[in-house]
Amino acid sequence: MKQIIARYLEKHSQKQFYYLLASLIIFILLPPFTLNMVFGTLTIYLAASFVVISCVIILFGEGNKMIAGSGILVVSLAFTWFTLSPALDKLLVIQIIKPGLLLVLFVATAFKVIGSILKLKKVNAQVIAGSVGAYLLFGLSGAMIFELVNLFFPASFNYGHHFGGGYDMVYFSFVTLSTLGYGDITPHTPQGQAMAILVSITGQLYLAILMAMLVGKFLKDSDW
Repeated sequence: MKQIIARYLEKHSQKQFYYLLASLIIFILLPPFTLNMVFGTLTIYLAASFVVISCVIILFGEGNKMIAGSGILVVSLAFTWFTLSPALDKLLVIQIIKPGLLLVLFVATAFKVIGSILKLKKVNAQVIAGSVGAYLLFGLSGAMIFELVNLFFPASFNYGHHFGGGYDMVYFSFVTLSTLGYGDITPHTPQGQAMAILVSITGQLYLAILMAMLVGKFLKDSDW
């Protein structure tokens, strides 16, 4: 099994940023339109699996890291699919490990993508795809942080007319990351407020640093 996954990682590592961006867009936009459909939940879990696979390809899809990456991939997918069972989803250990594991995976992948972009000499489609993908990963990382905060500090967020489900945290994370601040979901505890500050600052710093980096690469590559 690990050898099969390792060969898959090696084969698809060249287009890793494109796969990452596509999987993230599908995973972020798909749930609201499929959740109430037949096999809708299964479709969402499949989309989440593709995100996990894309992250592992970026982190471990080279050299001797592929075998270790295949093991981490199996563990990550296992904990992702555990929550498909209502009985397992209610276990506290699963509720903690799943968002914690995904948080580490998303953050590590985002920084790996940024590091890879810095090494590229020209602004091309790969750089753009990686830059957008890293931003989306930070948004999903924020959702995992908010889930953990709400788990350890209950009632940390006022959901208003929302349901308080996992997608609400994704929505709130991207609203906070982009500093839109609609106000329909708000942090109610100091812990929730602190994490909201962290996510909003991360979004602003990322955009500022990214723009400076891309402009610098473009000017260096042009005749200006």
